[in-house]
Amino acid sequence: WKKVVLWSDDGGLKIDSKNYKPYFEKRKINSFVNHWDVCLNSESCVRVLNRRGLSVHFVIDNDGTIYQLCDLNHACKHAGSKVNATSIGVEISNAYYTKYQNWYVKKGFGERPLVVGEEVHGSKMDTFTDFYPVQIEALKALWKSLHEGVGIPLACPEAPDGTTLKTVDPKSARGTFKGFISHY
Repeated sequence: WKKVVLWSDDGGLKIDSKNYKPYFEKRKINSFVNHWDVCLNSESCVRVLNRRGLSVHFVIDNDGTIYQLCDLNHACKHAGSKVNATSIGVEISNAYYTKYQNWYVKKGFGERPLVVGEEVHGSKMDTFTDFYPVQIEALKALWKSLHEGVGIPLACPEAPDGTTLKTVDPKSARGTFKGFISHY
């Protein structure tokens, strides 16, 4: 991906070292957890994570820039201790609420797509803002890179009918699922 910034680069974003667990032996990574940050941009997301004592390995900004916040061998605090030990986490910048559309337009990103009529955990959600297409392309590039580099299977939890599962997957909650999952 053409826009990747490491924590050590000029303009890089960084997670406080107290917010993750360093591993000194090679960590067994078997899953990748997508998060919806509900922040206006990656910089504000990192401030919130640091203030709350949380962490992820990557954030994807509105323009598709991928910021790597720490080493993949560190266990970040983003999805519960069982999952954190074996996963890589990413926050994808998106304030969620439609009232922020004007902010995105003023900042030059344009209006976000809207999600209408979505259902999660059996409940219909109010209309909310979706990711920009460039963010999805960046996420796909990151997935591919981590699949090839770390060996995370290209799979996600499925419902019995083969569609993407929209409730809690027991294997994911136990930290035993191998693949890509989302965490609302």
